[in-house]
Amino acid sequence: MESGICLRCGAPYDSEDTVCYKCGAPIGETRANTQPVRAVRVPRPEPTAVQTAPPPASHAPTAAQTPPPARLGPAPAPAPLASSMRRRRARWPVILLGCLLVLLALGAAAYELRMLNAAPPVANQTRYTDPQGRFSFQRPTLWEAHPSESGVSLNDSNGISTARVAVEAAPPGQSAQAIADARATALGLGLQPQRRAGGVTWEQRAGQVTGQDGAVREDVILVTIYGDRLYIIEFTSPISNYDATNTLVYQPLLESFTFGAASKGA
Repeated sequence: MESGICLRCGAPYDSEDTVCYKCGAPIGETRANTQPVRAVRVPRPEPTAVQTAPPPASHAPTAAQTPPPARLGPAPAPAPLASSMRRRRARWPVILLGCLLVLLALGAAAYELRMLNAAPPVANQTRYTDPQGRFSFQRPTLWEAHPSESGVSLNDSNGISTARVAVEAAPPGQSAQAIADARATALGLGLQPQRRAGGVTWEQRAGQVTGQDGAVREDVILVTIYGDRLYIIEFTSPISNYDATNTLVYQPLLESFTFGAASKGA
């Protein structure tokens, strides 16, 4: 063979060469090598993140940065103020309940005080006649009567209001007025208008007296001489319910008072 050029790689060869010294292909080969050749991969450099500077303050805000539109109506209260308002609203029911309980307690106390000061009930009247026949009058059925040689004493169911009718021999030479004045001075009572009862005139004295228990009571005495006997009627009741007791008990007693057959006319 003559010298020439390798048909595979293009390298020159001599006439005595049988293979190409460069690619190893037989001299005179006309086909391309079909043996796959490994490709060498070169790594690609990763792209670096490009940091952009923030837009200047003068730039207009984007859609994401655009503040929400203003709300109509009052602005919401700050968190501490809103919390305080919620606590105040929560306390209102407690305050209202406390006021209601106080009112109920005051009402109960007023009712109890009224019941204590109220005059005893007068359901019915009954006629009381002195066992010795010296007098008689109408008295409440619920009041207790305690007769004695000198007369009778009455009291309500609680024992706080009383009535007494006493009879004794008339002191010689003394008038009903003098006797009434002497008793009024001892008790600290004042002069009151005369009163008619049982068909005769009675001397009347009245005033407020503080008892040994510290309670203030209205004290009324009526004095008259009928025949040879001295009659004394005395009413005593706390000032808080004297008016009611006077209307329901004392005045009916005086209006119904009569002298018995054993007494002589004045």
